[in-house]
Amino acid sequence: MRFIAQAGALLALLSSFVASAQAPRLPIEAFVQPPMFSEPRMSPDLSKIAVLVNRPGERTQLAMVDLSDNNSTRMVAAVSTRDVVSAHWMTPTRLVFHVGQTNQLRDEPITNGLWLLDVPSGEVRQLIDDQFNQRPGRSDSPIKREGDRLLPWEWSVVRVLDDGSEDVMVQRIQWDATGEIDNFVLARLNTRTGKLRLETENVPARVRHWSVDRNGKAYACITYDGPNFGVHLFDQDTKSWKRWLTGRRNIDEWPFPLARLTGGDLLVSAYDKGSPNDNIRVVRRLKTTELGGGDTLISIPGYDWDGAAILDPKSNRLLGLTYEADAADTAWFDRDMKALQGEIDKKLPNTINRIQCNDCRNDNRMLVLARSDRQPEVVYLYDRNDASLKILFRSQPTINPADMAPREVLRITARDGLSIPIQLTKPLGASGPRPAVVLVHGGPSTRGNHWFWEGQAQLLANRGYLVIEPEFRGSTGYGAPHENRGRKQWGQAMQADLADAAKWAVEKGLADPKRICIAGASYGGYATLMGLIRDPDIFACGFQWAGVTGLEFLYSRSGTDIGDLYKSYDLPLLVGDPVSDAKMLADNSPINLAAKLKRPLLMAYGVEDTRVAIGQGLGMKKALEAAGYQGLEWIVYPNEGHGWRSLETNVDFWGRVERFLERHIGGAAPKP
Repeated sequence: MRFIAQAGALLALLSSFVASAQAPRLPIEAFVQPPMFSEPRMSPDLSKIAVLVNRPGERTQLAMVDLSDNNSTRMVAAVSTRDVVSAHWMTPTRLVFHVGQTNQLRDEPITNGLWLLDVPSGEVRQLIDDQFNQRPGRSDSPIKREGDRLLPWEWSVVRVLDDGSEDVMVQRIQWDATGEIDNFVLARLNTRTGKLRLETENVPARVRHWSVDRNGKAYACITYDGPNFGVHLFDQDTKSWKRWLTGRRNIDEWPFPLARLTGGDLLVSAYDKGSPNDNIRVVRRLKTTELGGGDTLISIPGYDWDGAAILDPKSNRLLGLTYEADAADTAWFDRDMKALQGEIDKKLPNTINRIQCNDCRNDNRMLVLARSDRQPEVVYLYDRNDASLKILFRSQPTINPADMAPREVLRITARDGLSIPIQLTKPLGASGPRPAVVLVHGGPSTRGNHWFWEGQAQLLANRGYLVIEPEFRGSTGYGAPHENRGRKQWGQAMQADLADAAKWAVEKGLADPKRICIAGASYGGYATLMGLIRDPDIFACGFQWAGVTGLEFLYSRSGTDIGDLYKSYDLPLLVGDPVSDAKMLADNSPINLAAKLKRPLLMAYGVEDTRVAIGQGLGMKKALEAAGYQGLEWIVYPNEGHGWRSLETNVDFWGRVERFLERHIGGAAPKP
């Protein structure tokens, strides 16, 4: 069976209701505040829904909706100085949840930890510590502290099991002598007793990823040995691990095991060798361990598959695959679920609708998560008995979709012929060339743009700016050639793609050639600086936050928290070798080119940033001052890290951006 995704026509249909009137000017808070409701999860008995709740001035808490009690809602878990970030049901009465720092200014040395909630009693108990209490490099830390059931922070959850046992699969970091992660030890944790059972028999060395089924059986693992990877499969007949494939990271193909299906078939994500799309990652079902055999289940021309498998909990049969082409969607292989998806889509024709179900074929109740480029996520309860849809939550209740700008997915041709995906967010009521912002995603090895409501782009569009978001070469998600052509191209061909996107918008009459600004964070901040240096005739100004200012910082201990293994084997391939490519790295470091930067610039950094240390920003500021540059607006947020967490910081920063753009490329929207 072969599935070819076609999303362009769907996006055209969903965007067909766009209004032409100019949108009202909305407060910055409407675009930068966290979702009020997120991450809903239905209980196994379909009687309750766990959901994360953000209330102004409070930590993210866990709430419970009782469907048998007229959808009554109550807060059930909150952790002092922590935010609940995810929750997973184990049984109808017990769930586990993780914590983090999503709404906190100052970074603390914490991990996600693990907490247990007994729903009937309301008892909350911690299972895995979230506070760093061991120094990296220690390989002798205990499995658990004496006298209690609390596991130390080196443990993390691999999978919450669906076998009714109240167990979770966990893994523990083991460090090598240099402080690098060397191995993950797999174990089964009983959440009621705290008892651990280690999975150590004939396990491969240096495991960095475990694939575990819903019953807690590990069926695959991936190992690292310096620059090399290995994929290992568990053989049911011999009850032993066998090495399946080996290769060099970032050079050789890396098939990723997704599931063991009924009958032993292996579901994998891999390049479809020998087909017209052999450089696109697809999903294949292998009846043997021969990668070249089996069936291709989903292939999306122009896109790598990146989604999840939906399995029947009883038979382990494959029901569907989530995926993302121009937009996210689900490919159902089960006839009944495909028909159900069609019925729901008829009821909700203006959104992409993802069905979330426990036992998809048999559940009478399920959740539908609906969203689009203009509609933040809305969660519905679907009842199979009467085919009804009822709204449960609006993630951003202050947002009216009619006031939001449409986002369009396009492809342009770069100067060397490479096809570059871009997203355009067009202000409502816009006509003729507009002042524009080229917004550059971070990473850079990631897919930066998605066809759903995005606050930053919508804020800029609400102020009247055309927003151009290129998926420049080096971005992932668009096939191996697109990703690989970004190697050693920081400040070069990757940068040219951004300039070409701006030129394209000018040629199409969308952007005013004298009023284009470039912006971004992290790598996007680096690209902002290089854009002002390389293309001052295109970019009239730039604003960046947490941006890399010198490529040599990527290889230092003080400038970034990137691990030594990645610095030694991955960065030389992706960015450049610090010895043999030293001149290229220096020639493409903004800090060395400060004298060439003449356009207005806003830079912002967080003192607590460990990914791009504030020293990088201070070094660039000093270099600009030494060159006599006087166009800098400099902002420091004392308690922020790599990106802004607090609502107050976001409102302050984007307010500064708004005023910066008004000064340098003209007020694009009328004042309130």
